[in-house]
Amino acid sequence: MDLQRKLAAILSADVKGYSRLMGDDEEATVRTITEYRQVMGALIRDHRGRVVDSPGDNLMAEFSSAVDAVQCATEIQTALAVKNADLPEHRRMVFRIGINIGDVIVEGDAIYGDGVNIAARLESLADPGGICISGTAYDQVRRKLGVGYDFMGEQQVKNIAEPVRAYRVLWREEDLQKWVRTGRRAKRDLQVRKGLKNRWVKRTIVTSLLMIVLMPLANHLKLNLLTKIWQCRLTLLPNSMDVTVVTIEKDEDRKMQMADGKESPPSFTKDPKLWRRYHSRVIRNLYAMGAASVGFDFWFSPPYDDATREASRQFIQGLEWAKQKKLPVIVGQFQNIQDAEIYEQATWGYISVHRDITWIHEVMYLLSWDRLDLSGIRVEKPSFFVQVLAAKLGLNPRIENGNVRLIGKPVPGRLWMAFANTPFDKVPYHEVYSGTADKTRFAGKMVLIGLSLTDTDYFRVPYSPTDFTPGDAKDGYGMPGVFLFANAINQIVNGYYHIEINDEWSWPTDAQSFSMVHLEGLLFLVLETILTCLLLALVYVLTDRKGNRKLTYASMAMAAMFLIIGLAVTPILFGLANFLFASILFIIVCMRIKPVQSGG
Repeated sequence: MDLQRKLAAILSADVKGYSRLMGDDEEATVRTITEYRQVMGALIRDHRGRVVDSPGDNLMAEFSSAVDAVQCATEIQTALAVKNADLPEHRRMVFRIGINIGDVIVEGDAIYGDGVNIAARLESLADPGGICISGTAYDQVRRKLGVGYDFMGEQQVKNIAEPVRAYRVLWREEDLQKWVRTGRRAKRDLQVRKGLKNRWVKRTIVTSLLMIVLMPLANHLKLNLLTKIWQCRLTLLPNSMDVTVVTIEKDEDRKMQMADGKESPPSFTKDPKLWRRYHSRVIRNLYAMGAASVGFDFWFSPPYDDATREASRQFIQGLEWAKQKKLPVIVGQFQNIQDAEIYEQATWGYISVHRDITWIHEVMYLLSWDRLDLSGIRVEKPSFFVQVLAAKLGLNPRIENGNVRLIGKPVPGRLWMAFANTPFDKVPYHEVYSGTADKTRFAGKMVLIGLSLTDTDYFRVPYSPTDFTPGDAKDGYGMPGVFLFANAINQIVNGYYHIEINDEWSWPTDAQSFSMVHLEGLLFLVLETILTCLLLALVYVLTDRKGNRKLTYASMAMAAMFLIIGLAVTPILFGLANFLFASILFIIVCMRIKPVQSGG
């Protein structure tokens, strides 16, 4: 006969204690072995093999590759172990698997010969739930799989003349660790391990490149800013009661008690410069009432006639008097080089309130340090509210890596606003001017003087308890701007402020975009992406051992969600959109770049 022969890798598997299982419950045993054969058949097909025969409790398959055969065997045993875990111990169906490479005779779909017989004999040498391979198979796979091999010696098997080298395959981590502890070295395929690592490196690189390309669009839509706002806007702080606010109301001029012979003041809204003549007396009265420092939330524009020049002169006299008494006086907002005397006699600090997204009315932040050119003056001073606080504490604020150092941790350059549980103590300007205000409201306090005019200086805030009319749903004003600085001081006194990470990357549009700030955003984006990839890769490796891809990807998604939630409650403001999109992209990349099955 003209027999057809070929070289094949043969996998033979049978059930340990099949007769006992059939004796206990035939129907349950048939259902179980039918289900297990379906699992085995699917895995065999996935590894480019075919089932040759499956009589009784035996299953035989052939592969054109020994690597495919051993990989398939490890996945079969792993998958069946998961299924057996759901069964009572006396009903578990445990397979033994033998693998050999040999020359076989082909007749139709059947195969015969010593190669087949040796695989069957090796199967009987395997442990229950284990795998035993021949020396010929070992020679082909020993440097191609991330598993260990225990040499069992040369075995004399039935009806085979020559002894057969046999190896026990070690792929479970606990078996490998136990083998190492006994003093023997489990052989691992370093090349495949390296290839596996290269796959993870490739996935990470692809994800990082996609992030660099796609995140500028997300940042253009201000998604990262939204996540930072969400992180920091849900805070109400206790009121430290260190700040008292003096406000100029709409009808303040009518309530001023003037000395005999002195004319009544004009409305502040009509002629604010003339009010400088009254600030000197207010400073003296606050000093008498024990104020620790005084801050003016006004823009002191140049005088334009004799009356306003005289008002400025009187105010400057008050500032000189305060300097002699060592009462710190701080003036804020724009500094005018045309009226430099006022700013020379007082500590000056620019007030800067910012909103990145105008349609979010409730959220704002302040810059505690500005380097801006205003009216021709280079600004390199802490802002107004930091100066007031420093004066009260007797400290000298200094710049430190773009932030302001007072005491303890630096105040960040962009201070996201938190608010106090209750409104700050508010005293009308006319009571201070007349000397009728309660002294206990000023003793040892920082005093901020500003406007309370709803049409010029009001801001919406995220919390109604800080509103002056919290019960009025129609009141959309919020609070005067001077109270924002009172809240900022309260925030610093309470030591509550976030560290903000600059991780908002956008494509450069000109040469100036290649600044350190711009490159810092890119660096943080890449680092965040790599850390996200490493976390998800670890989850992938741990869960993929179950052999269930849906479970693996679901676990990765769950890990990404917990990562974002964890970052959302930290005092560090990350762009959470970076982590979200990095997670989504990495999972997609993992689905597209298939893993190397290592068996370990």
